Amino acid sequence: MPLYADIAIPNVPRDALSYEVPEGLAADIAPGQRVVVTLGKRPVMGFVVAVHRNKPGFAVKMVLELLDPKPILSASLLKLCAWVGAYYFCPMGDALKAAIPQGMDLGSERFVSLVTDDRDAIQRAIGTSKTKRHIIDLLLTGEVLSEEAVKKAIGLKSVSSQLRDLMMEGVVAVESVLERQQARAKTISVVRLLPPWNGGEKIRELMEIMERRAPKQVNILAVLWSAHTHGKPTLPMAALLAEAKATNAQVSALVEKGIVEILQEEVTREVQLRYEERIKMFALSEQQKSVLSEINAQLETGGFKPYLLYGVTASGKTQVYIEAIRRVLALGRRALVLVPEIALTPQLVFRFRSAFGKDVAVMHSRMSVGERYDAWRKTLDGDYRIVIGVRSAVFAPLENVGLVIVDEEHESSYKQVDPQPRYHARDAAVMRAHIDGATVLLGSATPSAESWHNAQLGKYTMLRMPSRVDDAALPAIVTVNTVDARKNDELRGSLAEPVLAGIRDRMAKGEASILLHNRRGYAPHLECRDCGHVEQCGRCSVSLVYHKDRHRLRCHYCGWDDRPPVVCPRCGGQDLEMMGAGTQRVEEDLLEQIPHARVLRMDLDTTRKKGSHDLMLTSFGEGEADVLLGTQMVAKGLDFERVTLVGVVAAEQSLLLPDFRAGERTFQMLTQVSGRAGRGNLPGEVLIQAARPDHPVLQQVIAHDYEGFIANELTMRKHLLYPPFTRLVLLTFSGTREEQVATVAEAFHRAMVERPALYRALPPQPAMVKKINNRFRYHLLVKVIKGHDPDGHRFAQTYRDAVTRAQTAAKTKAVRIDVDVDPQTVM
Repeated sequence: MPLYADIAIPNVPRDALSYEVPEGLAADIAPGQRVVVTLGKRPVMGFVVAVHRNKPGFAVKMVLELLDPKPILSASLLKLCAWVGAYYFCPMGDALKAAIPQGMDLGSERFVSLVTDDRDAIQRAIGTSKTKRHIIDLLLTGEVLSEEAVKKAIGLKSVSSQLRDLMMEGVVAVESVLERQQARAKTISVVRLLPPWNGGEKIRELMEIMERRAPKQVNILAVLWSAHTHGKPTLPMAALLAEAKATNAQVSALVEKGIVEILQEEVTREVQLRYEERIKMFALSEQQKSVLSEINAQLETGGFKPYLLYGVTASGKTQVYIEAIRRVLALGRRALVLVPEIALTPQLVFRFRSAFGKDVAVMHSRMSVGERYDAWRKTLDGDYRIVIGVRSAVFAPLENVGLVIVDEEHESSYKQVDPQPRYHARDAAVMRAHIDGATVLLGSATPSAESWHNAQLGKYTMLRMPSRVDDAALPAIVTVNTVDARKNDELRGSLAEPVLAGIRDRMAKGEASILLHNRRGYAPHLECRDCGHVEQCGRCSVSLVYHKDRHRLRCHYCGWDDRPPVVCPRCGGQDLEMMGAGTQRVEEDLLEQIPHARVLRMDLDTTRKKGSHDLMLTSFGEGEADVLLGTQMVAKGLDFERVTLVGVVAAEQSLLLPDFRAGERTFQMLTQVSGRAGRGNLPGEVLIQAARPDHPVLQQVIAHDYEGFIANELTMRKHLLYPPFTRLVLLTFSGTREEQVATVAEAFHRAMVERPALYRALPPQPAMVKKINNRFRYHLLVKVIKGHDPDGHRFAQTYRDAVTRAQTAAKTKAVRIDVDVDPQTVM
């Protein structure tokens, strides 16, 4: 009886397609493996999600090839990906693709060639089309070109229709070829002594005989014998040649004599960190012991249970994580640790490796393809028992997970924005723990409104750590009124004199400061003072940001890059001024006032290179800089005893954003960055520059009053039907013609408002950034009433119906609809 497999294919709307399994693969195929199948005439990679003998009621194609000898996705990861796909409105193939490292995904590429030299036939096929003429001219050299190369040469986004016409006329051939994965195991050449020469007496006799005729070969044998006696049967070729001062030819001569052999040995590519610190030795505090007692009891019992660890900054949450992991490893299970930012990994990885040695794997996007592949593959093979990584590490192939930790669980960077699946790693981590029957620990000094509410409802168990280790005092927080500073001539560019005085004082004492400004670049926009013209991106409806280090205007949405104009393009005026301040300008203002200050700027522009986070934090930790200036990546998780001052520039700018989470984000960011000060024996101070220091959110930050803040926030959200009391779904309609986009959005809204008991669908509006990359964007925000649709299934059906009705009403499919469930911003 034939065997069939359901295959999930990336970029295909259906969750799975059925294929027949050839007899030769029937014994080996299993869910969780990758296969090659054809989609239309294209070979593509897919994932096996089920194997069965239920014959489909239609003709099916064959599975062509099995890419993995064993499943690379466990049953629990298949369940997790199925949940991600269903909850976040994403085809399962795309969710499964997110679960494997970059370099393992395969795709097919189309190649084009000319198949006739009949000039008349070619001319008939071309007709009057300039594009077809250009394609033929490219192919007349006899070269086979990829479709991407043809598009690039012609300067068009698509040539599919022209290629189809030429192919139908028999002029060109188009063939799809599967691209093989880039990620592979790395091997190096190693050398070893062959029996009987790996015995002491025999090798000594041989070396005495060869000493006069082949001294270099004797050197090689001496080095190999020394390594062998010290428990190293093989030596890398490069190391051997360097130590023996020999050449490849001399090793080859020994191979020919049957004395040594050359083998290929696999090596692991691991992230090498420069960061080091003095490990603090201290006894666990009573609050740490109390928290660990509850966690360990649950680990002993086993089963799924979520905890919210609410601990103030420097309360010792990291040590709690380490001790809990010790316990779960002792019980024979494994641990997954998520962090929100790559910037946090150097410190955390150092501490975890100090505690657990080579048991720790690291996974994040700044690693090379090879490093990521090796970390993933060796985790799959069971070589690591602990995985630390950013949001994508939630899919790490760890078996027998007993503990899942989400550090700084409130962070919005846990939410994937593009491409799909647009999952939230915190929520996916809770679901993974549920599937694996594991304990989950969500840690934060400023928990998200959703997690705090879940703890109030009893869905999460609250664990509290209200004081710092050794009862150290929380830093004193003071606001600096920038309006008054300007009036009193105490504003030096972007920095007020009290902040500058604080930095000078710390430098004199040999202490350090952190300066936060959550806007990169030099100036947010270039403005003509004569007519008010602001330089805009040519593809997006946003102003261009000036980057002084490259003297370029750049768009932070699409990457548009241009030189600043010398005169205003509207009025010809020459009075052009850089308005506002980014981190580059703050750095310039700081160095102008304190020229001898050693400043490290840490933002997206300075940390693009691999290892840059590690290098900067190491330099700062070793005292090579007085000030660490940066965007929000300096606001969380960093632990430096020498930091006694934190300054914040333009603290209220995030409060002005038209987003219901603006207050929550501002409170979290300011509280987190304040927590970087005074983490050692010296007291800390925080100076917050603000034009409105009396703002209620800022006053609650000063008072360290998170519970008062979150109580007010939840009251407001309940009244306005915002999360956690509803589930938000943000629909983004985009296309090249604005009127089409608006028509589809309005048709969709009409279909949604027919069920007001289940949803509140706000009228569609142009997005705050109306155009990105020449595509107009409209937003439609839906508030799903959780009580009437707890799992979102009813909304999913309504959504599918609305898509069909909206596209039918607008008579177009040119408008793309993107769905973001639980968006972190509604702008």
